[in-house]
This record gives sequence, C-alpha cells and structure tokens, in this order.
Amino acid sequence: MSSSGSKRQRVPKDVTPDKAVERLENAVTAALTKVELLEGEVVRMNTQGKELEGMLKGVTSGEGGPRDMIAKLHILEEENSDLRRRLGEGRKGVDRLLAQIKFLEEQP
Repeated sequence: MSSSGSKRQRVPKDVTPDKAVERLENAVTAALTKVELLEGEVVRMNTQGKELEGMLKGVTSGEGGPRDMIAKLHILEEENSDLRRRLGEGRKGVDRLLAQIKFLEEQP
C-alpha cells in the first residue's frame, strides 16, 4: 500500500479520538457504498455478457446481424474497461481505509 499519489488526509493532533473514529466510520461507509454500487455494475455487466452470448448464438444460427453484435461488443468492451478502472479505484480506497484503521488501532 503505497501512499504515493494517495489523497490521504492527516488527522490534526487536536482532533479527539472520537471525532477521528467518526471520520473513519464515515469514510468506511462511503467506501462500502461505492463497493456495493460496483458490485451492482458487475451483475449488470454479467447480464449484458449473457445477452451478448445470446446474440452470438443468433448470429451463428442466422437469426441476428453481425453488425449488431459488433456494436454491442464494442459497447461492452468500453463498459468493461471503465468498470475495471473503477473497481481498481475502489480497492485503493479500501486499502487506504484499512491502513487508517490499522494506524488508529496502534495508537495508545
């Protein structure tokens, strides 16, 4: 977990432990909300993948057009790339939160 390029905010020394824990809880809640959103997108992408499989079967059986399948494939590839990027960002955020939790746990 490298801190280079991270948006980590240091807690000022005059912030009470209760306030620091509250800020951390808010950050964890926000991260979990984002993870849930991304999980929903993964489900949606899987559904679209199944639709694409159906289109492919249609094309191979002569029912669908190859242009429709290619257009849908390009859309799915773009969405997949975006989703992978967003999942990576979410993982980095969770890693930062875990580092903050570890830091707070180690405080006297």
